[in-house]
Amino acid sequence: MQTAAAIPDRSREMDEKSWWDLWNKAYRAEDNRDETSTELFAHVVAILKQIAPGIPSRILEVACGTGTLSRCLTFSSYHGLDISPGAVEIARQKADLMQLPAGTSRPTYEASDFHEWPFPPDRFDLVLCVDAISCFRDQQLVLRRMAEILPAGGVVVLTTVNPLVYNRIRRVGGVRLENGPVSHWLSRGELHTLAKRAGLKIERSYTIMPRGNLGILRIVNSWRLNGMLSPRAAAVAKRLKEQLGFGQYRVLVARKEA
Repeated sequence: MQTAAAIPDRSREMDEKSWWDLWNKAYRAEDNRDETSTELFAHVVAILKQIAPGIPSRILEVACGTGTLSRCLTFSSYHGLDISPGAVEIARQKADLMQLPAGTSRPTYEASDFHEWPFPPDRFDLVLCVDAISCFRDQQLVLRRMAEILPAGGVVVLTTVNPLVYNRIRRVGGVRLENGPVSHWLSRGELHTLAKRAGLKIERSYTIMPRGNLGILRIVNSWRLNGMLSPRAAAVAKRLKEQLGFGQYRVLVARKEA
């Protein structure tokens, strides 16, 4: 019996910029393409509203991709950085079509490697980095530079894949991109150490979006078990799983010390 020949994954042969150009053009050219990233961005927006309710901020987003998050935020100014020129071009095209509230500047984007990016003269109030720290080749340097661009009291909001859950998600067959230029999946302890060494005081660290269907998570997230819960009990169970570290993403909120 013949089987279909596997389609080679050309992404493994690409340099870093080319890989991210491919990724962003293939998967991030449209907003709200998949429910997982849409839910993640919604969580980040909610976190920012809690940090500074109703107060626009000067925001720097590191690894902004095609600018999806920037189109969900309120700010006095926003600058997005990404190593992918293709992603930045998409972000700029979409920004030109945005209708902005009075007193808000149009977001700007720049194709640059944050490891080497020359700092502008003005500081930012807030640095965002969503689901990208694992891909930086020098993660300690990146956290230190995030802290340096902030004034005392400035905030870093960072999300990253939780390896405990990511490695316990059963994936369907078919062709998919490999992990790409992932440097290192950070554990909770490793992420906290990097943040503290950069001069950041951790204010909140927790997981969100429980997922996974292998190992212990097959039981924890069993649809039979969870299907027996009332909506209220299901919400309580979800919060408990997030507190126990069973969320797909870890959220870190840290403030630069004086």
